[in-house]
Amino acid sequence: MYTVATYLARRPPETVKVYRRGLQMFANHIRVPLEELHVYIESPREKIIGDILTFGDTLTHLNQNSQRLYISAVMAYLSYNEIVIPRAQRSQAVPKKGDLFRDRAMTVEEVRKIYEFLPPVGRAALLLMFCTGMRISEIIQFKESDVEGRIIHLSAKYCKGGHGRDVVMTTECQTFLNKIWLPQKKDYLAVAVRRNIGLQDQSKTPEKSAGEKSLTDDRVIPCSKATLYEIMMRGFSRAGFGEKKDGRNFYHPHGLRKSFRSIVGSVHPDLAECLMGHEGYLTASYLRLDILKEYDKVEPLLSMGSTEATVSKLRLLEERNAVLEERLAAVEAEREIGWRFTVIEREFTPEDVSRLKKLLSEAKP
Repeated sequence: MYTVATYLARRPPETVKVYRRGLQMFANHIRVPLEELHVYIESPREKIIGDILTFGDTLTHLNQNSQRLYISAVMAYLSYNEIVIPRAQRSQAVPKKGDLFRDRAMTVEEVRKIYEFLPPVGRAALLLMFCTGMRISEIIQFKESDVEGRIIHLSAKYCKGGHGRDVVMTTECQTFLNKIWLPQKKDYLAVAVRRNIGLQDQSKTPEKSAGEKSLTDDRVIPCSKATLYEIMMRGFSRAGFGEKKDGRNFYHPHGLRKSFRSIVGSVHPDLAECLMGHEGYLTASYLRLDILKEYDKVEPLLSMGSTEATVSKLRLLEERNAVLEERLAAVEAEREIGWRFTVIEREFTPEDVSRLKKLLSEAKP
């Protein structure tokens, strides 16, 4: 029989944490150390089936998706060790899907309001998730070196399913990162490192121990998933979007990805699927998009228009506009003078006109 450690080492990185948690909960239920679970599964199949059924009864405090996920983790481990649970018992153990939970895809106005109640790191994450469709697990992994202009190259190890892709951010988001957030990141990390001192506890399991902070963290959003989720949910609540139903939030960070799909998908479904990494067979095989060019067509729909970056950009545009207006006025003045000389040339001799031009040039400041 394969140990849990061996089994998890061969699982995709993005599922290891959840599967370990489900197996640990099952091990606690049957009162067997996780490291000895491979010995337990040599028990008679009837005993294992009975324990799985009672294990499902201990998960009723969780939502149905979590129950199904943790039981599936146990089933997958058993299957890996060639222990097959009959379909009838398997269907008894796994709770049926209930009514579809309709969480909210946020509007631009709602995102703009939430933005006002977030600290800089939360604002950077909010803008990135809203305008790129990235998952929160992807947001906390990509590095500054993965950014090329407005394009973010997501490595396969960042993405669910292990398939890398490129995403595009708005000019507004790019400006915020370069002009506001990244210059502040060093100070953010300095505070995080001070708070982290003494929190390392090697006796805890990896998912429970605090992640070590570093001043050299080159991630754009240098947070753990739990920390960023807490920051954003606090902002949602303060903005008045803390409504819950059956213990679940109507508004949460993943809703920003749904907002991206709703907004971009209503105009350009293929682009939305491509940027979100949802390509099916036909899309992956036949779709060839210049994502930057296509994204420019929908960018206005994803621009919030009230961030510091946008205000700064508008101020710069106003200044440039003022300069252009001055230049235009000067050109019009020169044209007016030239027109007057044309009129004068019709009434005076060439010598008179030459004399007048000389006088005007001398009188110029």
